[in-house]
Amino acid sequence: MKNPLKTFYKNNFVYTGSEKLSKLTILFIIFLDIFIFITIGLGIDFQIKVLNNPNVTFSQQCRNIVNSKSLNDFNNYIYTYENYNNKYQSIKEKEIDPRCNTIVNEKLKIVKSEHNIKILKEKQRKINQQQSKVNSELSYLRENYNTVLFEKMSSQDSSKSIIKDDISSENIKSKYNKYLKHNEELKKQKENIAKEFSNSKSVKEFIEFVDLNKKQILGDYKSASKSYKIKKELISLIFLFPLLFLSLYIMKKYLKNEKYTLYIMFKNIVIVTLIPTIISILNLIYILLPKIFLEKVLNFFYQIEIPFVVYYFVIVLFILIFGYIIVKIQKRYRENIKKLEQNSISNIQSYNKSICVKCQNRVDYLNMKFCPSCQNELKIKCPSCNKDTIKNLNNCFNCGHKLNKN
Repeated sequence: MKNPLKTFYKNNFVYTGSEKLSKLTILFIIFLDIFIFITIGLGIDFQIKVLNNPNVTFSQQCRNIVNSKSLNDFNNYIYTYENYNNKYQSIKEKEIDPRCNTIVNEKLKIVKSEHNIKILKEKQRKINQQQSKVNSELSYLRENYNTVLFEKMSSQDSSKSIIKDDISSENIKSKYNKYLKHNEELKKQKENIAKEFSNSKSVKEFIEFVDLNKKQILGDYKSASKSYKIKKELISLIFLFPLLFLSLYIMKKYLKNEKYTLYIMFKNIVIVTLIPTIISILNLIYILLPKIFLEKVLNFFYQIEIPFVVYYFVIVLFILIFGYIIVKIQKRYRENIKKLEQNSISNIQSYNKSICVKCQNRVDYLNMKFCPSCQNELKIKCPSCNKDTIKNLNNCFNCGHKLNKN
């Protein structure tokens, strides 16, 4: 597996010529890559729109209702907003699941027609305000009742009381009991409002229908979501593969014809197309990969309360993967540098530009024997005339003798 991939890469992605691109050419190739990448994204999104999205079939409103644990409490009816009509609303309504349609557009509407949720909440808000005041008074009395201060008040007139509302030891108990009674009445009012709502026919039928279909709706939504993700990645790959193979074919053609600029251009297009292709393939593998074993392993570590071991494992895995890639890249870089040093065209260009072939720093080939930066040898003795001549050039510049670079 390794050798075929290596051969494929060498035959298609390595150019042995000496032509170089101008900075302006590189800039426009980068612009081309960006435009193609954006267009690929738009094209994939356009193709995916033909699929039935499970989030439309099982709307957010329907899922909020199904997942709610207290449908008998009107305070939890946060999902009772109205759907805003738009030009796609009629299409969406055709795609919606019949059970969700019954929940949202029939059962919920019957509840809302029988009960005004806003009025119920407003009544509750007013009762809560009254309760807050009563509880405040009760707290005040609890903090002061039956203390030394009130024992001293027993011989005083109410007019001399230093407590607000002229409370004395004679009337404090009755006032406290009065507040307690009022608080109980307010609680009863709240309970009656809640019971009236939860015991109504529309709410009971609504809850009964949701409970009856809850498990099936959630199961169908989960299945539809998985199916949607698979179809989404498959459509992405169907869109990407023709573009990838066509770009690869044209790239190979220009490589064979040694048209360097066009080869680089289509090589970049191949890479840009390859990125979303690899992502889609990995997503597809992840979706189809059985996760039961992995979940059991994770649960095992969590149960023994040492989940950090899992993170250590992930860290080690990433170190091994990226370490292997980094070592391979560096090895290839060293090999390329070595090849570059042995390349006669590169040596001639380095000599013409007065730069060291090894470290690319400026040198004087006529007056220097070694590079002061990297100690690379610049001159050798000609075996014919025994004079110094430039290393790695084809011929001695003194006598013209052909040099053996090996």
